[in-house]
Order: sequence, then C-alpha cells, then structure tokens
Amino acid sequence: MSLSVSGLLSLSAAVFTSCRGDEVIYPTIGTHVTDEIRNGGLYVLCEGNMGSNKARIDYMNLKEGEYYANWYGCQNPRQMKELGDVGNDLQTYGGRLYAVINCSHKVEVMDRKARHIGQVEIPNCRYLAFRGDKMYVSAYVGSVATPELLGSVFEVDTATLEVTREVKVGHQPDELCIVDGKLYVANSGGYLTNRYDSTLSVIDLSSFTETEKIVVGMNPTRVRVDDQKHLWVCCQGNYNDRKPSVVVLNKGQEIRRLGIPCANISILGSVAYIIDNEQHKLRAFSTIDFSELDQPIDISAFEHPYGLLAETDVLYITDAKNYVSSGVLHCFGYDGKEHWIAMTGDIPGHLCRVSGEYMLHSDTVQHDTTALSPYISRVYEYMPAMGQFVNVLPKYEEGDDAESMCRKCELAIANNAGGMICLGGWGGYVTFGFDHSVQNNEGYDLRILGNAFLMSGNSAYGSSEPGIVLVSRDENKNGIPDDAWYELKGSEYDSPTTLHKVAKTYTREGDTLRNPFHTQPYYPQWIKEESITFTGARLAPLTENISGQSVQRILDYGYADNKPNTDLTGTSFDISWAVDADGKSISLPCVDFIRIYTAVDETFEATGELSTEITGAIDLHIARD
Repeated sequence: MSLSVSGLLSLSAAVFTSCRGDEVIYPTIGTHVTDEIRNGGLYVLCEGNMGSNKARIDYMNLKEGEYYANWYGCQNPRQMKELGDVGNDLQTYGGRLYAVINCSHKVEVMDRKARHIGQVEIPNCRYLAFRGDKMYVSAYVGSVATPELLGSVFEVDTATLEVTREVKVGHQPDELCIVDGKLYVANSGGYLTNRYDSTLSVIDLSSFTETEKIVVGMNPTRVRVDDQKHLWVCCQGNYNDRKPSVVVLNKGQEIRRLGIPCANISILGSVAYIIDNEQHKLRAFSTIDFSELDQPIDISAFEHPYGLLAETDVLYITDAKNYVSSGVLHCFGYDGKEHWIAMTGDIPGHLCRVSGEYMLHSDTVQHDTTALSPYISRVYEYMPAMGQFVNVLPKYEEGDDAESMCRKCELAIANNAGGMICLGGWGGYVTFGFDHSVQNNEGYDLRILGNAFLMSGNSAYGSSEPGIVLVSRDENKNGIPDDAWYELKGSEYDSPTTLHKVAKTYTREGDTLRNPFHTQPYYPQWIKEESITFTGARLAPLTENISGQSVQRILDYGYADNKPNTDLTGTSFDISWAVDADGKSISLPCVDFIRIYTAVDETFEATGELSTEITGAIDLHIARD
C-alpha cells in the first residue's frame, strides 16, 4: 500500500552526485569508551586553530558508549570535506543542529543526525540564540583592520534560512540570550585590545531595536540566564591589570559581582558551574543566594579546561590541552568520580546534548522516556497532490525545494507548534517521525490531529477529509523512510466501495481548476517534474446534501482528519491495526515513520477538493509518562 512518485528518480540522482569527485569516503570508526548506558547522545564541536580549516563535529553515542570522531564528515560525504575554519558555537533547536563556523562566515544547519540541510552566510558570526521561528546570530562584522566598526545581531528565519532583520550593537558582540522578550548581547570589543567594550546591548525583539546599553565590566564574552531569570555575565578584563569577574544582573541591575575568572559557565537548576581557568578549578554557585557550594570535581590536572556542560546526572568537561593537538572529553559524576574520557579533535569547546537520537530499533530494551518528546520531531517528506491550499499551507516561496518545504512543515506541526499543513487532493502525503520509536503497546499508540468538525445537531456528518495512515519500521537502520509500509486498517478497508492499488497522475499543464477564494497555482511549485503519480487506496465519495448543506459522512474509525480533535478516541490509532499490501495482519513491535495521504477524490468547482489537513501527532505512551 505504499505510495510512489513518478519522475523523481532523476532528481534523486542529481542530489546524490558527490562533491568530492572520486575521493574515497572512509566511515568514522567508533571508539568504545564506556559500558554505561544513557539516553541519547552528545555532540562535540572542536574549534580547530584559526586558519587551519580543522573545525569538526564529533559524536558520543551514550547508549552504546562509542565515541565517533569527525561524525559530520561521515554523515555528509557529498558536502565539502571540511566543516570549516574555527567552530564557535553549537546548539540544537526545533529538531535541528546549528554550528557557527566563525572564520568561514557561516552557520551550518543540520538535522539531529548532523546531516547537512543548508547554511546561512553571516560575516564573522559568533554565537546563537533562538525564539519562536527565529534564530539570532551575533557577528563581529568588522575586520581586525577596522575594529572600531560596530558589530551586529542578525535575525534569521529558521524555515527559509534567510536573514530577515539586522541591528547594530556594540563592538565585537559575543554570547547572547533571551529573557522576557529582550535579547541581551555581550559586547566584548575583542578586536580593540586595551580599549575593550564593557556593555550589554538590550534588544527589543518586537521592534528589533537596541533600547539600552548596560555597563557590566571590561570585555564581557559570555552571558547566560538562570532559573531565577538572573543574567550571569563573564567579563574577561584586559588580561593585565583589569581582572576578570562574573557579574550577576536582575532586570538589568547588578546584584552581585564575583571576582573570579570564567573560561566557561553552565547553569543547571539552581546551580551555576564556572570554570576558573586561573586556578584550574570547577566552582559552583547558588543561583538563589550566590553562595559558593562545595564541589568535589578535581580538574587541577587539566592542562587547559575549556568546554563545559552540566546535565542532570553528570558533568561534561573538556581539556583543550595545548590548543594545537587533540583534546580530551571527560565525564564526571557529581560525586567527583570520573566515569570515562574520550580523545577529541583540536580544541573541543562546545557541547550539545541530544535526546533519543539512537532510540530507533528499541524493540526489547527499556529506556528512560523522560527526555523524549511526545510530539512530531521531523518531517521527512512532503508531497501534496494538487489542491487549493497547496503552496499556501505551508507557503511556497521562490527558491524553495523539497527539503525547505519539509522544514516549513516542521515549523507548522512539529513540537506541538499548533500550525497546519494541507496534503491536497487524493494521494498527497506527508511522512514524519518522532525522536524515538513509537512502541506498539496495549491500547491506542498514536493520536493524529487535523481540523475536522461535526455538523450541528447531526454527529454522523460534518467536515471529514479522511487520510489513510501508513506506518514503517527502520529495518535497515539508515534513519530514512525507505522500508516497507503497512496500512493501519480503518473501518472502510473491507468495504466493497473501497478501491485498493489505484493510481492517479497530476500534471502541471492540467493545473487549471480554480475556485474564487484561492487563485495561486495548485500544483506544488517546488516540484520540477511536469507530472506526479500517486498510488494507494481510494475511499468512496463521502459528500451528501443534508438539510441544504454539502457535508461529509463521518467514518467510524481509523482515518486522520475524520473526527474533531476533541474526540480523543476518534483521533487515536493502534499500531496493531497494521496490514501488509495483501491485507494480512502484521505484528510490529514499534514503528519509526508515519505517512498520511488523502484518501478521497472529490473536487467541487466552487469549493475545491477535499484534502486531508494535519495539525500534529502525539505518541500516547510518552504523553502518559
């Protein structure tokens, strides 16, 4: 019962043409460093020396205890061999991974497995912050030759990866964070040598203007927010007679100054962990009364303590060693016990934890689900048939391709975003997944949300635009939906009016039907082929005239966008309903991918086609936890 799209093989062939010619791509080899099992993984951005083009991303698979060097290179054999020159920041947001490559003047955008999605070109970019569907990037902008030039913060649309706004701030802005709709930017003045900047710029995000500058101390480089909404600002001084300090602010007002150097800071709950790079100590402070806490972790043997990430049960700390050769990643318990170490690339500076990355294929092993999301995390495919909301939900813009449209779908329906996407006429589909396998447990396993509603006074009819639901397991363990598909058998599966294994072709030339309300092209404009063919099952027409209204018959069960979202049972699905292409029941312990396609083929000149709409999906087992 799987769907197919004709004419796309030539596109795929073009995409998979290697950028490295005949160069042999060797896979990264995992080094086993621990037998401990934890959820998810840890990315390590190794900066590399300026001018050496040696920035790289490594990956620690915490479930398997394996450390993989140059993970980015392995995941992206068709991209440029090197990640770039000087890695400066690494963060995950909205199901993606973002890496700032400072001297290569770009933000590399990846999926959560570090596979290339795109990049944003920003001169001398430094650090990142996120809010809603926007990314904020600090940038020195000015060159070393012209250090007096003010720096900037750029606003970037995470769907299109286009810069939407820019605001000038202080000299050489570094870290930035967001509190209560305001963006705080640490202006270091790093190029000004003995005339460093000493301010935080405050940016109003609605108007994207600088509203004030707060004097904090010489050469501020890091700014973090704690659970009390205090700002912790690390000021480096002038490396001579002006000593470093950590300044704590509340609503822009200084409330505490800690006279300690700060190479890095990580805040977890009510504790701020700070690397004192002069005394080679890891220090811990209460975010409530700012008292220093006892901490048993000894890093006195570190040559140059550098990267830091505090997690619920462990601390990750890196040693940059001599800054020109391999560094070391250390994992400590809060009791001071060292759990394991791993060799890294040059200058391991930025750590980013991802949850559930290797939670696929979890048939028998029980895992901690507290870090998993019950909502959609990724859209793998979006292939609508022609329809009145196609190119609108989500909006197509010139230059969009299949990948960027998937990212727009994610912004609409992933992570409980509350938006909506349209699948167009019969056969149009979307494929999505979670950050883990969905288990086939007792009772319902999934809820799929749409925009159906009932007719007033007659619950047997309403606005039903049913979508057939398919599921798949990642049998070949490659992380993409290319395995066998199985249909979740709904109430109409065995009806004599349901046709199985039918096909329909839509052509760009045939995109002529318009209704008065939607006059944009109905054929998906990012598809370069002149035709799209879908195959699958087709349900009988549902529309009837009841009391002078054209309404659809509500189906009993087993279809997306068929019953209102308020109907918990009517929008729920059981993986045990799965059948193969011949209608034979299939026992699946779990599934990794879900595909939904419009199941009816009804079009009206005045109101357009019936088309399945999707607003989200929920793993009911994670949600119950």
